[in-house]
Amino acid sequence: MFRLTIILILLSVYTEQASGGSFFLYNQVRHGVLMKVHCKSGDSDRGWHVRKYGGFYGFDFKDHILDKTLYWCNVWSGPNFSRNASFVAYESKLYKHRNNWIRWSIRGDGIYESINGATPWKFKYHWYGTPL
Repeated sequence: MFRLTIILILLSVYTEQASGGSFFLYNQVRHGVLMKVHCKSGDSDRGWHVRKYGGFYGFDFKDHILDKTLYWCNVWSGPNFSRNASFVAYESKLYKHRNNWIRWSIRGDGIYESINGATPWKFKYHWYGTPL
């Protein structure tokens, strides 16, 4: 019983300290071009959102206790949303520090990432579909 109590105390301390992060997707495709976004994880569906040029979509979350947090997003843009991309927006084991702030720039030539606002934009993903 004593061991169980210790384990529960340690677990509660860990979960109390558990932190997560946030990520934001910025529509930087082109003036007048809308961006449609759908992000989800294994247990959380964030729904569909449409953002105009210069707009963004994002949210905060908590990491899974065993570092199994994974969010992926689908984005569409262009005429009739004919261009699309699917990508991993956040995976806890890819980001070594807690409280990460991941920024995604959705552009005409692809999708770029910046971590915690401290790293320069880095090209990560290509579009599929009709070019703009």
